[in-house]
Amino acid sequence: MLQASMLRATQHIQSALLLALSFAVMLGTSSAAHAKVLRLVDQNQQAVFDAVVSYALPAGAAAAPTNNSVAVMDQINKQFVPRVLIIQQGQQVTFPNSDDIRHHVYSFSATKPFEIKLFKGSVNQPILFDREGIVVLGCNIHDQMVGYIYVSHNEVALQSDQNGEVVLPDDVDQVNIWHANLSAQNTKREMVDLRQLLVTTPKVNSQDKLVLPLPFTLNAVVEEKMPESTSKFKKKFN
Repeated sequence: MLQASMLRATQHIQSALLLALSFAVMLGTSSAAHAKVLRLVDQNQQAVFDAVVSYALPAGAAAAPTNNSVAVMDQINKQFVPRVLIIQQGQQVTFPNSDDIRHHVYSFSATKPFEIKLFKGSVNQPILFDREGIVVLGCNIHDQMVGYIYVSHNEVALQSDQNGEVVLPDDVDQVNIWHANLSAQNTKREMVDLRQLLVTTPKVNSQDKLVLPLPFTLNAVVEEKMPESTSKFKKKFN
């Protein structure tokens, strides 16, 4: 009888411990998963994709280690792919040419001026981006080719999806917004206090979804100010 009672007591304690552990895991998961959605829209309420939303690392958090992987900015159908590439300061980027024609990639941006002269395939070496900021890319042969590299430093940088949305931790109150259409120079960032946005913007479908209108219209694209090309080879290689 004593052994049976002890066995039942042990089983009861084990069940209680398992229940407590399951609750703790569930609570931790729920807390970690609690987040809010920020949706970016233009003046016509159209979703703004390819924007970068960034926020500072928490106080006391260690700086993110340098990303040693080589990022890729491809050239496909006379376009940079992806149009917006987010990397870390100190990361390298390679610029393969997947088209069957030559390109001449360059940037005059202060963050990283560089030039890759007429080339095809993947013959160029990766380029190191050692300063934070926005790099505007162009092609000296195809003026319609414009791309952007966002070089982040000591921050979390997220790219808005096709719905114009990013998911943020619930405790993030301030963010910086970048989009090519925010300024004629394509490099301006706007700081937004989400606490003020929370007061003025209602929740959507009972979710913590904040809507941030941006002061431009996607259809009326800001003219991207790439320096005028002086190439004599446009007609030959177009």
